[in-house]
Amino acid sequence: MIPREALRLLSPFGWVVAVVAIVSAVVLLGRGAGLRWDPFGLGARRLEQAEQQASVATAEARARSLEAEAVVEQARRLEQQHQQAVDLARVTAVAGAAARTAHDSRTPLDPARVDRIGAHDRELCRLAPTLCVAPKADPAASDPFALSAGPVAGRADNLGS
Repeated sequence: MIPREALRLLSPFGWVVAVVAIVSAVVLLGRGAGLRWDPFGLGARRLEQAEQQASVATAEARARSLEAEAVVEQARRLEQQHQQAVDLARVTAVAGAAARTAHDSRTPLDPARVDRIGAHDRELCRLAPTLCVAPKADPAASDPFALSAGPVAGRADNLGS
């Protein structure tokens, strides 16, 4: 215990310092013992905010991951489509050259065969109408040696029997 003479010697400023020191010691000892005092719920608010930020960050990371996967898949499909277009152009060029240089390329087709081929074309267009949509521009219009990109010719070409 503090002697009375020592208490009388303390000034008002000394009393304030002593009270602050005692309160601080009690708070530190209480915290060390695991006591928490949060009358305004600030800790719970901070925890809730941190959880929300974590969930948003997780969702954004997942979205970026999905975007990266989609870009890779799109690049793969684009490369596959490009390769198919190159292969188709090569095969078409070979077939067109063979058709133009065939020994019977100038021989007209029998009208019955022309009608039969036209009927087959119309039936194919009926079964798969999306394949028979007319293209926007026909490259064969400007090049006499190009094959028509149109869906179905009105009459079969005279390319052989």
